Amino acid sequence: MTTTQLIAIEEGKKQRSRLTKMVERAIRSTLGSQYPHTYIYSPPGLGKSFSVNRYLNSNNALYFEVSGAVSMFAFGISLATIKWSFPNQKVIISVDDCDVLFKNEEHINIMKNVLSGSKVYAYQKNINAQIGNLSELQKAAIEHFATDHQMGFRVPCDNFVFIFTSNFKLPTDDEATKTRVKNISSRKTHLNAIRSRCNTLDLELNKLGHYGWLGDVMLNDMNLQKNYKEEILDWVWRNWDCLNERSIRTLEKMHQSIIDDPSNYIEMWEIDFLNEDALWT
Repeated sequence: MTTTQLIAIEEGKKQRSRLTKMVERAIRSTLGSQYPHTYIYSPPGLGKSFSVNRYLNSNNALYFEVSGAVSMFAFGISLATIKWSFPNQKVIISVDDCDVLFKNEEHINIMKNVLSGSKVYAYQKNINAQIGNLSELQKAAIEHFATDHQMGFRVPCDNFVFIFTSNFKLPTDDEATKTRVKNISSRKTHLNAIRSRCNTLDLELNKLGHYGWLGDVMLNDMNLQKNYKEEILDWVWRNWDCLNERSIRTLEKMHQSIIDDPSNYIEMWEIDFLNEDALWT
């Protein structure tokens, strides 16, 4: 491996350490802390959620993985079930893919109240038609938190600490200010309010940082033969600009190719992982 590659991997290790420290802060936070929640942004494919959940598990934290790529009703059902099961214990909610949760101002306002202020998840639509699709546990939780006439439910979130991982960056103060000045859609302003309620980590990685992150994962966290690891990382480095996808899954697939076809895997890598234009250059 070249000196530049090794420097990149050291940088990747530092960036992964930043993520670990953010998760550690969430674990150590106490109920009633003003800013216990965390929002982690980075390019896709780095295994953010995997890294977060593995660290939570290794530290014996009480946590649940909840998808953010579901309807607000489904997200609320998950919160209600967890709250009903653990009414007073501190629970970390690990949320991956937050596009739906923050897709419009209505949803954002619901989440703003969850993260601060009332710390209540309020679903205010009729739920009669949806009750039949729930499990018995979910029904019991919803009945416990239902409002009058089954027009919705309210889940106290005072013992929840949220860790969001996303490929979507929340607007900074400067970006939100520019939006207000230009009188454009206020969605950025509302998303900036979410940012203000969380400890935020923006992993805006350049080529060296991105490659280094993947390299550090492969060298230290993947159970592969050392010579395979280095061959894969060298090939990825040489072909970085032509890759279709720059992710941990790509590294795993490349390793599988070596196992499946040890005499022809380089050709398969070119077919599977390089964009078509690169094959003709």
